[in-house]
Amino acid sequence: MRPALLRYFLRRADSIAEAEDLTQDVLIRSLTHLHWHSLEEAKGYIFRTAINRWHDRYREVQTRTKTAEGHRAAQVALGTESPPEAVLIAREELAQIFEALEGMNARTRTVLVLVKVEQMKATVVAERLGISVRAVNKHLSKAIAALIRVRKRQEWLR
Repeated sequence: MRPALLRYFLRRADSIAEAEDLTQDVLIRSLTHLHWHSLEEAKGYIFRTAINRWHDRYREVQTRTKTAEGHRAAQVALGTESPPEAVLIAREELAQIFEALEGMNARTRTVLVLVKVEQMKATVVAERLGISVRAVNKHLSKAIAALIRVRKRQEWLR
């Protein structure tokens, strides 16, 4: 059966070594099932195993290709920066954002968090804080303006 299996995989595989590996794998798998009643049953089992192993290998290659493409896309998204540099830049940007948040008065910061993070409506925030909707919008505008200043400063430093 080995020569027939090897020919089967040689017609499909990219290299002789790969065909040899697949043949060996099928033979090892077949040895775990030695309860055949006839030679035809054994051949059928072995070639069904070979077909299944080839499909498994195809799926593995497809998965590896998709994973490699994802890694390449991530590297392109990072540009020329190496991941440690990207982490340091992100940490610095976060530190500046936290600094801007700490620089806001408590009410402005609370309005920003409730509206933008908690996704609350301005009317609900106004009701909860006991202020007008106009005051909520005014605090929100101040908070966003402060964050925009931080972002512009970050872009300028790049």
